[in-house]
Amino acid sequence: MIHETILQTFPALFGAKKVGGRELDVEQTIEVLTRELRPAIAHCLNARRVILSSPLPVRKKYAWPAWDERYEDPVGGRPWTYREIVQGMIDNFLDRPSPHSWRLNDEVPIPADAHPLRNAGLELTGPWHPLDMAFNALNSAAPMNMPDFEDASPTHFRPEGASVREPVAVFSALQNAKEIFEEQWKDRAYEVVKKNKTRAYRIARDAAQWPTRFVRPPSIHLHFDQVLVDGQPAPGLVVVAVLWTLNNYDALQRLGTGVYFYIPKMQSPHEALIVERLFSRLEGMIGIPAGTIKIKMLYEEGNGGRTLPAIVWTLRRRLLGTNVGRWDYLGSLIEMWKDDPNGIFPDPQTVGMSAPNMIAYQRYNALVMLLAGLKHGEFTQGAPIGGMAAVMIYQQGDTYGRARYNQLALRAMAIDKLRERLLGLMFVPSEPLPAGVPPTLEAILAGQVKGKLYDAYRQSWVASPETSYVAAGNKPLRASLAELQALLDAPRQTVDVKGKPVPTVDSGLTEGESQVLHSRGLIDAAGKITPRVIPPESLDAPEKFLSPELWESIYGVPTGDVTIEHIQHAFYMAANYGYQILNGNFAAAIDDYELHLRFMNDLATYRIDMSWLWTLLRHKAIITKAGHLKHAQLTEDGVVPARDGEAVKAGTPFTAELFAKVFEAHNEWTAAFFAEQDKHGEQGRFDRSKAAVIMELLQKQLLSPRYIQHSARVLFVVGPAAPEVRREMLEAIFDLTREELRKRVSAGSISPAALAAHDYVFDVFEEQ
Repeated sequence: MIHETILQTFPALFGAKKVGGRELDVEQTIEVLTRELRPAIAHCLNARRVILSSPLPVRKKYAWPAWDERYEDPVGGRPWTYREIVQGMIDNFLDRPSPHSWRLNDEVPIPADAHPLRNAGLELTGPWHPLDMAFNALNSAAPMNMPDFEDASPTHFRPEGASVREPVAVFSALQNAKEIFEEQWKDRAYEVVKKNKTRAYRIARDAAQWPTRFVRPPSIHLHFDQVLVDGQPAPGLVVVAVLWTLNNYDALQRLGTGVYFYIPKMQSPHEALIVERLFSRLEGMIGIPAGTIKIKMLYEEGNGGRTLPAIVWTLRRRLLGTNVGRWDYLGSLIEMWKDDPNGIFPDPQTVGMSAPNMIAYQRYNALVMLLAGLKHGEFTQGAPIGGMAAVMIYQQGDTYGRARYNQLALRAMAIDKLRERLLGLMFVPSEPLPAGVPPTLEAILAGQVKGKLYDAYRQSWVASPETSYVAAGNKPLRASLAELQALLDAPRQTVDVKGKPVPTVDSGLTEGESQVLHSRGLIDAAGKITPRVIPPESLDAPEKFLSPELWESIYGVPTGDVTIEHIQHAFYMAANYGYQILNGNFAAAIDDYELHLRFMNDLATYRIDMSWLWTLLRHKAIITKAGHLKHAQLTEDGVVPARDGEAVKAGTPFTAELFAKVFEAHNEWTAAFFAEQDKHGEQGRFDRSKAAVIMELLQKQLLSPRYIQHSARVLFVVGPAAPEVRREMLEAIFDLTREELRKRVSAGSISPAALAAHDYVFDVFEEQ
């Protein structure tokens, strides 16, 4: 059953469709696939909950799987052991015929517009509602675009207090896509009022020039309340996959492209099997070969990395590449160590993609894709994809003139993508190399050493379509191999940013940048690029590949400080983003007073901050470096936590009492920030009353002994709820046992919605 208001508002999305020459009904398809997949989804979500609550040590419960662990083969036949899967991937890499050898996309070739190695450049992510967001995406110079229905999605609920006439945004985005692909907006303008001015947006490029779209549907842990099957909300994954495919398949075929998806939050081969069954069933309904619907996957879960080869194997008919989804991944690492008082992470903002454990993660991702993506030695069947660059530039009309910091963001983008490109350079020698002397890229290209060079990371993510920002990231990804060294060796050029020299986008490496790349093995002492050397004999057995040393390099706890300033910063980011969610905005650029930049936040960044703060409070983590609580102050950058308050000594535990001081300091900042808005006559986009709601929620959740894997789901259930229902839900989630909840529901003293909220947030399913 589809909620009546959704059917009335978006009738074109539902009902009978002719797809690939066959008659299919949208509602019936959602119903059939939900019934087929719901038991497996429940099983997998319960499995997530079980491992999260397991008392086993981290190195045991998150170890590589046993070699005899078996996984179902979706292509048919008997289950494969983990050893057979990994050995088969190695056999493909070595081009060695064997009964277990396998590779990606062997049944249906990769379409030209979707190939991750033949469309070098950025993948622009973001929602397709409002409509101007979709237009900006299609006009972008990024060759790939990800209409987002998950982390930076349009809302799938109507915020409490919003007009009943306001449509549920996620369905608006689906409607926008349908109209665009049917070319209803060709040569038409979309007008919208922004800051009291009417602005007109157009699609400025022909369809053949649009970026290729890969849709990110919700993961299995999210559902849509507006679509019910057997009285229960349907999985968002099924709803979005069906609506996008059945509404757009024929139109996309006419435009010379296809139906492509980006799959998030994968944690196990069993979850991959759900995805494979969903798309193979849709292919069967349409009457197209299995593997026609192509996907990319976000490798953003530490738990998923343990079985990444088996996940890739399960999806082998359609998987084009795995993306290093850096933000959820960092959150998942914090989560893996949450129960270990010796596993406290330093401030997450200091654990960037150049940190040793994140370098190991990116290299592991690239190597898995190389092993599965070769065909007789040629890298044609799939490739790894880089991660998000989330710092953003300010508009020139910013109230405080913060566009002066934009060069920081542009240089950060250029270096981020350059580092990823270098990480993807892998050399497989065909004869022994001189001991201890890794060959340079120049030597390899000159033929001075024998072997095969692979250039893996040619695509990566970006959160803004701004022209100069996209250009800064595209350049290192699109440069030829022969041009790469020249990017590093270019003359150093700087511009002044508040009295400090900041390198331009086209500048050669600074001394500090060179030191980082050298310390990670990407360049030698002379500044020459040194691809990773992979001798074939180092990977001729599964044990050599998935070694204890590899596990430790990926999953070991990074070193660094825990400071009161960074604790306060994490709380600032969580509170500000939670406030945005409650107001119906999942893709929120928040002023980051530490970086002096706008930082694009989505559900993943909220997960990081909440998981880290919860862990610190649970273990009363020790502040490792002396500092000060910061209070609100009006600066040239606006009202920010800048004024030194109470001193916090090194060795101080982060207790509930200290958290209360952080809490009050943020309340102080909020009041000062709103007062500054009023002073400038700025109404602001959002309902200010939601500030009190997020603060109440943060206090309850961070002080609760109950851990929540995807914290934003609490906001999803309370966001549309009236105040009295919200109170019940928070009590159900944080205070009552499930047994007590069931008793109260039976007695009529608490609403069934409270129990449903508890079960949704904690992934509790009564499996049939």
